[in-house]
Amino acid sequence: MHITVSLYYHLKEKAGKGNFDVEIKEPATIKDLIILLEQEYPALRTHLDNVMILMNKKIVLNEDIIKDQAEVAFLTPVGGG
Repeated sequence: MHITVSLYYHLKEKAGKGNFDVEIKEPATIKDLIILLEQEYPALRTHLDNVMILMNKKIVLNEDIIKDQAEVAFLTPVGGG
């Protein structure tokens, strides 16, 4: 299955790139993708634990199934108040 991954803010810096394509076996969950990304980009380890994840611009959870041709974005939390 082919998906597009987007990393923002410090995640982009850790991986050395912000947008890239990934091939992953079906069926795959968001958690499966996180494990794959942490293996491919060890600097991301522990940084993907507390992020907002969007699939096709909708918020998803670790157990959600990834759809073929999906766009998955990882956003760091924004502070403020």
